Amino acid sequence: MNATHETPDFVITRSFQAPRQRVWEAWTKPELFSRWFGPKGTTTHVEAFDLRPGGMLHYAMVMPDGSRMWGRSVYREIVEPSRLVWVNSFADAQGAIIRAPFFDGKWPLEMLTTVAFADEGTATRVTLTWRPIEASDEERRTFASNTASMNEGWSGSFDRLDEVLD
Repeated sequence: MNATHETPDFVITRSFQAPRQRVWEAWTKPELFSRWFGPKGTTTHVEAFDLRPGGMLHYAMVMPDGSRMWGRSVYREIVEPSRLVWVNSFADAQGAIIRAPFFDGKWPLEMLTTVAFADEGTATRVTLTWRPIEASDEERRTFASNTASMNEGWSGSFDRLDEVLD
């Protein structure tokens, strides 16, 4: 069996009381995305936002102490308004992939991110799935052991998204 399939995906689902098109726009318009993306207590600055297959989102999350944690997403698939797929990585200020600034270098370099948007009555259900790409056994173990942290981070972002959609 391929070890990649032994690592469970991280999946988080949330329903938002807003039409699917409005939720989609919160993910695909940089001026909205920067208002909610990132854990509570952070501010996100979008450096580049090229929403097309092969295009890149490059952003900085500014921590409460003023430090910056950079990230990048390279889009693979965009199906408006139902699906976004991208490869997510930590990055430097120029957008190059770097190791996570924590986890002692044991976090996967790249994560496949899939976000599905579905109508749920008058609400929109968002399902986000994260999966390590070409990760070592140690990186997959680190990923699998951090489900609670990933849940906390995404839940904080989703709480902020709720506020933006209000």
